[in-house]
Amino acid sequence: RPRAAFISLVRNEEVEDMVSSILQIEARFNKRETHRYDWVFFNNEEFTEEFKATVSNATGSQCYFERIPEEHWSIPPWIDVTRFDVGRQFMGGIGVGKAWLQSYHHMCRWNAGIFASEKRLANYDWFWRVEPAVQFYCDINYDVFRFMQDNNMAYGFNMAILDDARSFPSLWERTKVFIDRNEELIDEDADFNWLLHTAEDHDETIRPNTGGEEAAGDGEYNNCQFYSNFEIGSLDFFRSKEHRAYFDHLDRSGGFYYERFGDAPVHTLSVSMFLPKRRIWYFRDIGYAHGLCEQCP
Repeated sequence: RPRAAFISLVRNEEVEDMVSSILQIEARFNKRETHRYDWVFFNNEEFTEEFKATVSNATGSQCYFERIPEEHWSIPPWIDVTRFDVGRQFMGGIGVGKAWLQSYHHMCRWNAGIFASEKRLANYDWFWRVEPAVQFYCDINYDVFRFMQDNNMAYGFNMAILDDARSFPSLWERTKVFIDRNEELIDEDADFNWLLHTAEDHDETIRPNTGGEEAAGDGEYNNCQFYSNFEIGSLDFFRSKEHRAYFDHLDRSGGFYYERFGDAPVHTLSVSMFLPKRRIWYFRDIGYAHGLCEQCP
């Protein structure tokens, strides 16, 4: 069967909300004898014994509890801390959600690219991201991991949303620069059209050029993104040289700290650049809700 696991980034104080999510996944999907996929929980602090015991009692599957290494959850040495502090206070002041929280920037950076390299995930090929306090409305009567594997899929999503563009004002320009410098990494069947709008129409394609910092294409990112709180995907993709190169490019730009680059737009742009559309799957049949975001089959 597929080498797969549920992964959750969760704090000790979220134990009740995490158990709620686990119980629903177990009831709707994972309780079947042919499934019983592992759970891997990540935290930037040590999990308490109470958390471990409570969570383990909610599932019959193997549970692993991992503390994220400090180097994966700290300000990188190339970041100007003063600039970061000024920027996050400014973003918080204008209402960019959670932008004033240092830990939120760490979280976005970790989810955007670092998570797939964690040692505990080395033995897995597939992941399903499960957040605390989510709802699953319907039974899932097939193995989603086997479906992804058998059909050569690499990324599965459940809904698309628009985010506050003020949180990542330079993301698209940084991405266009990356495309110009790394044209050979872009999949020949990549489809960007759904992510772009222009003043004239909504069918602008990306055309790499050799003009240095002034990147290609007249289209602008429309801020549409896969809602990454629900993801079923290939860990090999997020470990690939293509995604790593893109993540490192954004990371070195400082955008996870000077702005609030989120994992959702980063994942969305990455899979749209490096995968053909046929390898991206819309799980429209999975009823799911997280806060105000909801998908009903």
